[in-house]
Amino acid sequence: FDGVMTDAAVKLNGHLAAHDYEGGFHSFRSHTSNLSHNGSNLLEVKVSKMSANAGVNRAERNGDFWVLGGIYRPVFLEVKPLIHIDHIAINATAKGDFAVNAFTSPLPAGYSLSAQVFTMEGKAVQEAVTLPANANGQAYMNNSGNNGKVYTLKQQLSHPATWSAEFPNRYRAVIQIKNGSHVVHSISQTFGFRTIEIRPRDGIYVNNTKVILKGVNRHSAWPETGRTLSKEISLLDVNLMKDMNINAVRMSHYPPDEHFLDVCDSLGLFVLDELTGWQAAYDTVTGHKLVKEMVE
Repeated sequence: FDGVMTDAAVKLNGHLAAHDYEGGFHSFRSHTSNLSHNGSNLLEVKVSKMSANAGVNRAERNGDFWVLGGIYRPVFLEVKPLIHIDHIAINATAKGDFAVNAFTSPLPAGYSLSAQVFTMEGKAVQEAVTLPANANGQAYMNNSGNNGKVYTLKQQLSHPATWSAEFPNRYRAVIQIKNGSHVVHSISQTFGFRTIEIRPRDGIYVNNTKVILKGVNRHSAWPETGRTLSKEISLLDVNLMKDMNINAVRMSHYPPDEHFLDVCDSLGLFVLDELTGWQAAYDTVTGHKLVKEMVE
């Protein structure tokens, strides 16, 4: 679920899959492998417009912006093999240092993990970097409570075309799990080579060039559709900002649709993402969970 306003209880075939998820501006997953079966399956979602958590209402419902309700962002079914990549995090610097943290299920003997960088046109920039299953990996626990591993793959690329607001050059990384030569699971992620520094008493530097952020706040709302937006609306908004010579946008006051972030990245806008709590904060327990969800 990419966005449900607000608490949501999810049932599959009459069994509870997720109970009272809190936080109307964040995506969440219900793991249903043990509840589904062949043939027809019945999915039920009960949504409360106001949260049972007073802290969520303070942060999301009592601020100075519209209070709407319902399932307002896409809902989809995600199917992965038992041995899979849960998610990834890429760090690529202006000097060409490329590193990706791959969060996976434990890899059995004979399996390997690889990462390869391509241009947006699909041309391989360099040979893939590969780790065997017995490579050192840190343990982690995913959102379903299952143990997994975090593997880090690194390589150095020569003279990459860097990302900036003026020249938003991007590449695509393909991360794969293989059993021998057979690809078990593969995901791809666009990214840019960029180094951002905050220099004390000086300013913000991007790729060693000082940058002044000039921009606007942007609410996720549209007159005809409320908070239900589309990539076309994201393109319209970002192109309007670019036409005004803007280079930054602040998410007021909650995380946006994923397609808005992608459009900003592709057209050249710095984004200040934001956790809700513009006038009142979440409680600490809920806030920790939602910060994790927003970052991942």
